[in-house]
Amino acid sequence: MKILNKKTGKIGEDIATKFLEGKGYEIIKRNFANKFGEIDIIARDGVVLVFVEVKTKIGEAFGSPEEMVGKGKLNKIKRMAAIYLNGKEVPCRVDVVAVVLGAGNEISRLAHYENVTG
Repeated sequence: MKILNKKTGKIGEDIATKFLEGKGYEIIKRNFANKFGEIDIIARDGVVLVFVEVKTKIGEAFGSPEEMVGKGKLNKIKRMAAIYLNGKEVPCRVDVVAVVLGAGNEISRLAHYENVTG
């Protein structure tokens, strides 16, 4: 199951990357990770640095991808963002991209939430 989840997550991140690039975002880094966790996508939206959490599910029978991003997950992303920034003061925010795939990995639903605070 874990391999399938990893594959599904990669598909979702690829979709989210193309979607964000289509909106004019510059992708700076994907899968920034250290011992504390991982940020799926780091991008620039104009002058704002954006830390993007991508949640991908096949179908919504067991809840939506949005439901998987709670306060704890957002706090973890913010801690990871602080590590990435390493003390630099720049305008930044956290976005969430929720991707729902159909049985053939086609996009069933995609939603982008900007400046998610939890």
